[in-house]
Amino acid sequence: MAVRLEFLTQDPDEIELAKRYWAMDEAGTYLEKVTGLVPFRQLTQSSFISSHVRKYCRAYDENQQCSLCNGPVLVTKRHEPRKAFELSIRPCTPCAERIKQDELRIKQAEEAELQRVLQKRSHDMACRTISYDALPDDICVLLLAMDALIGPRLTKGTFRENECAALAPYDGGFFLRRLREVGIILDQPSAARPGTYFLENGQIVMRWAQAEFFLVADDKYGRGEDVIRRIAEREFNNPDALFDLWLDYATSDAARYLLDQCRIYNLAFGSEDVERIKGTIRQALRVYSTSQLWSVIWKVVKDASSLASHMYFNRIKASATIPNKIRKQLERAGQEDGISRYWSRPEHHLAGSLGTVFSRLFGLDENTNGQQAHERFAQLVHHSSTEADEALESLVRSFILQAQDNPGAVQMMCQFADLVRSGLQTKPALEEIIGVVGT
Repeated sequence: MAVRLEFLTQDPDEIELAKRYWAMDEAGTYLEKVTGLVPFRQLTQSSFISSHVRKYCRAYDENQQCSLCNGPVLVTKRHEPRKAFELSIRPCTPCAERIKQDELRIKQAEEAELQRVLQKRSHDMACRTISYDALPDDICVLLLAMDALIGPRLTKGTFRENECAALAPYDGGFFLRRLREVGIILDQPSAARPGTYFLENGQIVMRWAQAEFFLVADDKYGRGEDVIRRIAEREFNNPDALFDLWLDYATSDAARYLLDQCRIYNLAFGSEDVERIKGTIRQALRVYSTSQLWSVIWKVVKDASSLASHMYFNRIKASATIPNKIRKQLERAGQEDGISRYWSRPEHHLAGSLGTVFSRLFGLDENTNGQQAHERFAQLVHHSSTEADEALESLVRSFILQAQDNPGAVQMMCQFADLVRSGLQTKPALEEIIGVVGT
């Protein structure tokens, strides 16, 4: 057995102490106990001998070979040297330092590349615009709910996902992601904390929960409260999109009640079961109200809790019965007289800002069933069509009156015909002719 010493001192006493510490016979047995090496100057405790010797002596075990450079391995304590030759599982000190430096250079290069990518991403995001006038109705309703929830930060600052939790009773992030999918909400790397973004196989990856988001500017009106005001004043005329959004919201409302009841009775199930139940609830909401489904959920969860106390059952098995029991209750309701009971909203169970917007704009709440909601949205189209007809009728009257008082009436009619033949609709064609005459 061989330990090669490399001294970092010229003090003969320190050199002698190091030699005594590492001295061993051919069998690898140390010649002296550590306790026999003290006192040494002011050092009186043997437990500090090892660290003291390391200050002025490096010991290399020549029975351990570095797998990278084939050199001996640095040892610092007596139990580390080997009695027989072996290939070390760890690199020697110079190789370890070189690996450390290589890793540092790679990390620095990756960080520099990440910053370059993020800088470009921040610039690209800041330059994007969108036409708010072309946004579908459901997205506009979501924006109004966001404005009600976070206020000026929506139009002037940035915000995080957890600040939007109260957008809906359950999983507010689902609705926030819808805004992101259509490009109305973008992430802002320059505002995010370090560690939010990283590169994976050359592609940028974002930790969603840590990201900062902002509202994209309108291509005409920019980014500010005026944009939200225009959305609030618009006429909604897409009943299908609004109804789908209401179904998603009402499903969230029912899911929140389900999870609260399960928490009360110490029942739980996986995310897959939650999604199955949400699918069942969403379909039922086409007929029933949220408050009616709450009554069904309450009964099913209560029955499952009672089942958990039976022999050969437990809370895990009882929880697993909830999805099918909800489905059976709804099937029975469809075959009989529906659901007769309505549950009130629990005091701690908030409707969320999206629920508030549905109530304010369309008069919908937890007692509104799916048929009523669909009819309410369908009325918007009729109202919009009526107003459009009235506007067109007003333009026609103005056109006729101006033609009667104008010696160039024939020319007006020809101009109108030419505009229509060029592809212009009746209303804008009339507006252009009236505007020309008026000037």
